[in-house]
Amino acid sequence: MKPLIPAILFATLGTGALAQDFYVGGSLDYLFPHSGDAQTVGAVIAGLGIDTGPFAVIGEAEYGAQIAGDNDYDTARIRVLGSYDWGDYTLRAGGGVTEYYFGDDTSGGYNFGFGAERAVTPNIRLRGELIRDFMDNTFTAAVTTTRVAVLYSF
Repeated sequence: MKPLIPAILFATLGTGALAQDFYVGGSLDYLFPHSGDAQTVGAVIAGLGIDTGPFAVIGEAEYGAQIAGDNDYDTARIRVLGSYDWGDYTLRAGGGVTEYYFGDDTSGGYNFGFGAERAVTPNIRLRGELIRDFMDNTFTAAVTTTRVAVLYSF
């Protein structure tokens, strides 16, 4: 699955001319494995969205590195999100592929999640989100991530 992440990232970021919304940001994530030790991760996020009225489809890529905790692994996710603009809040749900990097070892799987965003300024948004990773061959079969993110739209 290692070559899959860069290929999807390139395909997602390579279609920027067609997108109506491009954003980058950072997040603070708390990863809680259902067996094993928890850790806190700082992640960099980039996304492209196409709006159709109140609905939007978004391609998003992220990479996170450990900040604190007993485990030591990095995370990468590629996701497709659907969203609905509900006045002051935008609701998001989606899924994609996940990879965890443990030194020289890699573990892959899939994810799904849901969350909400609120605009602070015309260009800055805050996002709260829950993401669930289901891994093929790692220390745990499932990891739940709680995320708080700040995103900047161009």
